[in-house]
Amino acid sequence: MPDPRRYDRAVVYLLFLRSQAIRARLGYVALYTAVGALFPYIPVYYSSLGLDLGAIGLLAAIFSAAGMLGSPLWGAAGDRLGRSRAVLLIPATLAALAFGALALTRTTWVVGIAAATASFGMAGVGPVLDARALETVQDDRSRFGRLRVWGSISFIASALFVGWLADWAGIRSLFIVLIPALLVTGIVGLGLRSRSDEPTLPRLGSLAAVFRSSLLMRFVAAALVVWTANSAINAFFSVYLVRIGAPSTLVGWAWAIGAAVEVPLMFAFPVLSRRLGLERLIVIGAAFFVARAAAVTLVTDPLLATFTMALHGAAFSLMLVGCVAYVSRHAPSGAAASAQGVLSAMIFGLSMIIGPELGGLLAGRLGLSGMFAIAGVGSAAGVIGLAWLLAPALGRVPTAVTVPEA
Repeated sequence: MPDPRRYDRAVVYLLFLRSQAIRARLGYVALYTAVGALFPYIPVYYSSLGLDLGAIGLLAAIFSAAGMLGSPLWGAAGDRLGRSRAVLLIPATLAALAFGALALTRTTWVVGIAAATASFGMAGVGPVLDARALETVQDDRSRFGRLRVWGSISFIASALFVGWLADWAGIRSLFIVLIPALLVTGIVGLGLRSRSDEPTLPRLGSLAAVFRSSLLMRFVAAALVVWTANSAINAFFSVYLVRIGAPSTLVGWAWAIGAAVEVPLMFAFPVLSRRLGLERLIVIGAAFFVARAAAVTLVTDPLLATFTMALHGAAFSLMLVGCVAYVSRHAPSGAAASAQGVLSAMIFGLSMIIGPELGGLLAGRLGLSGMFAIAGVGSAAGVIGLAWLLAPALGRVPTAVTVPEA
């Protein structure tokens, strides 16, 4: 006679695999394990190759340019081929192979090509994963944060582990975590297919629909100013910590602290959105970026500089979830992934081209602290722009939306 306990375990396992929300959470865990290994340490890795600040800024710009190109194209592919199992596997695998090449070369031009290819592939994972995750929360877009928060949790663990690993085995060891995490993301993505019944737009029609939306384009432009200033600081923050005496472990702790602040705010985002309104949270998040820029400009102690990342975590969580939810709410029919791709291309693509490149030029003339101060002024201008654009909604009383939990 079959063991009923074995049958119960099998049922639980099947339900686990069939849940799109759980698959989305696993996708975020795997993807942001890779991100936690990459972004805090890749500038330090470039520096270990003997590259100066200008070259590091240029590589960051190249990386971002490839991502800016890839995000909308992969997003359009996600809308067009939403039911394909390979829509996440292909870009994730491409990125993993390119990072493997980056880990094995010390030739500058090969480093640039490998970084660009890796970014182009990696840019195809986030927007499609965001669009699929948003499908699971239906009408209450603010609940997206409770899926995305698992990425922040895994980012913390990854950044801390890679910091310890880099102290023990060298900075090149970041690829030991990065490459397998990307491959796992692609494998998880095999089960994340679109269930949307919206009509499929022909070829790049979904991208055209997004670019024709003046509301979305104005919002993305205002958000771009804020993200660009933030990117200028982030591109050199790890290098700054090392220069003022922080070990690699403390670099990992800095980024982990930022992500740790993100976790409760992302969990609380639906409640905060119902009480304050989505648009207010976006403006508040942008204001936190200004506060972070001011703090990192004034602080030179390694430990205190590390804790300025708490302000970054608050800003990042409110701005990221707010922007994704706002764009999803106003995306044209049939263009959900394309809209997220355009958003990603701007805030994680164009902003990270302009920010690091200008940041590198300013840092060369004014020093890192001077560059941080200029970035703070840019953040403040972005806050004013967002507040002006969202002013009609800022005066409205938020209304609660009751939707069952995913």
